[in-house]
Amino acid sequence: MALSLCRLNSAHASASYDSIVALSYSIGILDSTNPTAGDRTGLSILGTYQQANDEFSFYANAAGDGTYLANSPNPSASAVASLFNGSFAVSGNAYDGSVDTWHTGQFGLELSNAGPYRYDLSITLDYALRAAVDGAFATSAILFDYWDAADQLSGSDYSAAASFAGQLQDQQSAAGSAVWTFTLVPGATVGLYAQAGIESHLTSTAPVPLPAAIWLFGGTCLGWIGFSRARTAFATGKV
Repeated sequence: MALSLCRLNSAHASASYDSIVALSYSIGILDSTNPTAGDRTGLSILGTYQQANDEFSFYANAAGDGTYLANSPNPSASAVASLFNGSFAVSGNAYDGSVDTWHTGQFGLELSNAGPYRYDLSITLDYALRAAVDGAFATSAILFDYWDAADQLSGSDYSAAASFAGQLQDQQSAAGSAVWTFTLVPGATVGLYAQAGIESHLTSTAPVPLPAAIWLFGGTCLGWIGFSRARTAFATGKV
């Protein structure tokens, strides 16, 4: 999505944000007791996605002509062979108004073995975060978290952008990866999870004059509180 600045007068200025998270899980079989090469008897892999809307995962407030949109092309569940791709994007804009939003997209990879054979698996998570803002008064911060059901490997990342008088455009990115290796014995189930929280604020008129970094940091601190609670609810199936 292309962003452009449009300042029409000294009282109001357009502001917008456009932030996105993209991830992929790559699944490989390192070894197996299955005697048939390439056969995956009993092995089931399901990729899941949901946009959470509980009190810890979502809020939105738009005033004036402020608008926002959160979307993802991912189905709620899909069978996976060797690759699961997902993305989650949030955008908003205002010319004579304001927008404050917190959206959370949650991804899962569930592996189960209902067959008689053992599978030694390697799973690689790759992710990329991009926060972009345009206009006199806008911030957008992405909080990203990943883990497995047994908590053997977990991590988090962050990307945030802020625009203000003197810096009318900003774009910040982050990327990373994580690798799990484990043995899936007959009857076993393993779950891997990731969630992306995107918190954004924009206004077409000047806010209370604070340094942009403080404005951005204050909002994301509140976001982290709800984000950790959303992770707990997601992992326990209570969302």
